Amino acid sequence: MIKHHLLIDKFINRTISSKEREVLKKWVLEDDANMVLFKNRIKESGREISHSFDSDLAYQKFLNTIKSKKQPSNLFRTVFKYAAVIVILLAIGILVKQELINDVFEPSITVTDKDAKVTRGNEIVIKLADGTTKILNSESNEVVTDTKGNIIANQGGNSLVFNETEKLTETETVFNEIYIPYGHTFKLKLSDGTLVWLNAGSKLRFPQKFISSDKERIVYLEGEAFFEVAKNKEQPFIVNTQEVDIKVLGTKFNISSYETDNLIATTLVEGSVSVYETRTPENAMLLTPSFQARYDKFGNNFSKSKVDTSIYTAWMQNKLVIDNLTFSEILAKLERRHHVKFINKLDSLNEETYKGEFDNEGIESILKTISLSTPFKYKIEQNVITITQ
Repeated sequence: MIKHHLLIDKFINRTISSKEREVLKKWVLEDDANMVLFKNRIKESGREISHSFDSDLAYQKFLNTIKSKKQPSNLFRTVFKYAAVIVILLAIGILVKQELINDVFEPSITVTDKDAKVTRGNEIVIKLADGTTKILNSESNEVVTDTKGNIIANQGGNSLVFNETEKLTETETVFNEIYIPYGHTFKLKLSDGTLVWLNAGSKLRFPQKFISSDKERIVYLEGEAFFEVAKNKEQPFIVNTQEVDIKVLGTKFNISSYETDNLIATTLVEGSVSVYETRTPENAMLLTPSFQARYDKFGNNFSKSKVDTSIYTAWMQNKLVIDNLTFSEILAKLERRHHVKFINKLDSLNEETYKGEFDNEGIESILKTISLSTPFKYKIEQNVITITQ
């Protein structure tokens, strides 16, 4: 019994390992008394279940789903796998939070060069400095060349490596631009050795080769990316977003700067970074590991707080961590992650907030799980999902 009390404490404090979570999950589900004890411990922790949420009914729905599966089918394994997610959603409950965020959908953008016309939809597209536009297949292994046949980079599946030793003729910095569509992620190794992981719906403009005479190394980001910057004290590395610059010498950090979001979030994992409004670099904020700087686009101000960095880098492991996100914020993440569009006709959900974690789950599994805590129906027609009562 003492062991399970300790596991519950770890669960509440988000320090539980995957193996410990499986042990706790099995114990909670094997007896109704264990379920009651678990729910009481959650309440004692101060994380009360909202009065608007019928926890007993939702728990019973989940238990009935488990018990109805007599044979270990694929569906049973899927349901059982996200049992911990449901426990989180049900135990933590629903909170009231900020205004809704408008539904967004990836626009169709056309890029052209003298040889090709590409409609940018569900393809990874790179536009080289000489104007050449290429579509990258994330399963291919090939070289990327310019119009003169020079090798610019080497592709290995879902990554692209720009080799610093390639003999390029440029005497000034020229830029490439890569676009990652919804439903995809991609990894780059820049010519200085910096590693960049790009999330869905992101665009990065970066030098084809960093020139040693430049005072700084600068890239331009729209969307979300994780950077592992190669150290160079002589050339600080700067990431320019819509309104915020992040300046570093060598470090690991995540930036989320989608045009449709109200905030620009910089989360530091290792090292140190300087964050500031592009127009006022003298008012820089220094971040140390495990801290996050959030810039409010409408209020034009920064806030700083200590965070669990794993929440903000989970997308790199194909995980979706929901930590006090509103329903509309969740839908925005799902749109980018699964390349779908949501039409939410149930306005009452927009102010609800949730906690939970999904490990490589399909979109239907995620929607079914959330609907157990706040009931709703959904209809999928191709890549459009309509939420109704």
